[in-house]
Amino acid sequence: MSTPSSEDPLGWAALLKSNWNQRGESPSRDFYVASHVGWQDSEVWQQQAAGDTAMMLSELDASWLVRARVLEMGCGVGRLVPHLLAATASYTGLDIAASMVEEARRRCSEHAEARFFESDGTSVPEAAKDRSYDLAIALAVFIHCPKQVIELLMRDIFAVLAPGGRLRFQLLGDPEDSTGIEMATPDQVSAVDEPGAPERSEAVAASATSADMELIDDHYYMGHRFGYQEAGELLDGIGGEFQLKRFDLLHIYGELSKP
Repeated sequence: MSTPSSEDPLGWAALLKSNWNQRGESPSRDFYVASHVGWQDSEVWQQQAAGDTAMMLSELDASWLVRARVLEMGCGVGRLVPHLLAATASYTGLDIAASMVEEARRRCSEHAEARFFESDGTSVPEAAKDRSYDLAIALAVFIHCPKQVIELLMRDIFAVLAPGGRLRFQLLGDPEDSTGIEMATPDQVSAVDEPGAPERSEAVAASATSADMELIDDHYYMGHRFGYQEAGELLDGIGGEFQLKRFDLLHIYGELSKP
């Protein structure tokens, strides 16, 4: 499939759907869902999922969370579901790949409060709009998307948030723009070239087969890299209130709140 133009978000969504459905059909689907050292080890996988969930729920009041209805964009195989449901009331997961949704339903069949829907890649499916959501999260999702797709998704997610609801997300940062890092405390900041980072990246790549890497190297994989100001301008155009945090050059984390 050819690369769509910047004015064709539906074309981009179709490309992303095709690519991620192939990854979801791969025996190494977990590699694409969470590419970290030890992704093949179930214990390490769960530890990473627990840590990622804790990060996305950080500083949220437990008494608020226990009543919260959660929406996850890019749920993959349901990696975060057990950890999210341990702290919240219900869970709705969306993914662009039918193969990922099918696997998530299989893995999370014992969780009655969890449900999953296939997304078209630019919006929240109508079936998932039967309720409003107190918390929406998108971890390691927008980092794989072009800017115009991210904006469409954010607008539609924002529309289904309940009053006082929050969208927490991760964007890919532009490493040539270090703006925002100075706002973090020294113990929060991790440099791109921190000791061991290249070795960890090499170890993750080495754990995949050549066929696995072809679904990255020969396909669109990493998305739009945002400068700090650019990320703020994107959120400012959606509405509500937002805040951004940056702990390294490669990622920008944010929260968008609905009045």
